Amino acid sequence: MRIEHLGRSPRIHGSAYVAPNATICGDVTIGEECRILFGAILVAEGGPIIIGSRCIVMENAVIRGTRHHPTRLGNHVLVGPRAYLSGCSVEDDAFLATGATVFNGARIGARSE
Repeated sequence: MRIEHLGRSPRIHGSAYVAPNATICGDVTIGEECRILFGAILVAEGGPIIIGSRCIVMENAVIRGTRHHPTRLGNHVLVGPRAYLSGCSVEDDAFLATGATVFNGARIGARSE
């Protein structure tokens, strides 16, 4: 489901896959060859979400952008099932495991697990 929020609509690269029951709301940019899997929720609540290329957001993960802390995922990032990310920055080639929780202002470095 793609939802406009605060006058902003999601921008999804044509090569990206978004599962039919994923929710993408507001100022969300999804890069090329990304996979947003079933039940994932990406909500930009006053701040953007920017997802690089070839990222995977697995089942039931939640990603939020806030006014003071946009959320940015670099390239080749894997977000595990039931992970929760809010207002954070995740650099290239990072892996966030099942159920990981990352909050506002946090920075996950390149190639982190």
